[in-house]
Amino acid sequence: MLKELSTVRECIVNTNVTLKSIIQEIYSCDGPIESLTQLNADGRNQINVFRNLIENLELYAREAESQQERSEVVEEARNQREYLTSNIASFRKANVECMARIHKKSSEQLLGTSKEEQVRHKLKMDKENLLKQSSTVTNQLLSVSRQLASTSQQSLDTLETLLKSSSTVSNISNEIKNAKGALTQSEKLLNKYGQRETTDKIIIMFAFAFFLCVIAYIIQKRLF
Repeated sequence: MLKELSTVRECIVNTNVTLKSIIQEIYSCDGPIESLTQLNADGRNQINVFRNLIENLELYAREAESQQERSEVVEEARNQREYLTSNIASFRKANVECMARIHKKSSEQLLGTSKEEQVRHKLKMDKENLLKQSSTVTNQLLSVSRQLASTSQQSLDTLETLLKSSSTVSNISNEIKNAKGALTQSEKLLNKYGQRETTDKIIIMFAFAFFLCVIAYIIQKRLF
């Protein structure tokens, strides 16, 4: 189990580094929108991997043999949840900034080109194609926004799961304390009963010895 736990921890570190690298790429991305869409897909994939690894940590916590080990792994899982939440916030911020740059760049291409550039551009595509391209960019940006909203909802779900796991661990700890108290009380009762049993045996032995003495005395009187 310790070897598997070490593997999970190593995977969490690698996933965290990969996710941060993707976020930095999004911050520096200037388009096209297809590049941002691919980076978003890669980022969401790493977020899901991160979330699954944290759930594995929580599973190990529930299966831990000692209370101390269970508490340590639960605390580690809680910290990793916080790191994941921070990464998701950075992921969303990077996407918002990148989408703003791409949208601004697209608007400048439509409205800010010089006459000479417009002439050259019209040789390749007409105004209708430009409008279609702008519409496509807008739709893709909306799609990215919906994906980010979905990622935020998943983050909220993971926080609720963490709260439930913490409550479960607290209940288990209370049950262990109650069981320990019951075992201590049972041990005291057993010791008390053991002492009483020893006393009873001594009294019986004395009574039996007294009985034998009486028998011997009666026999002696009858014979002599």
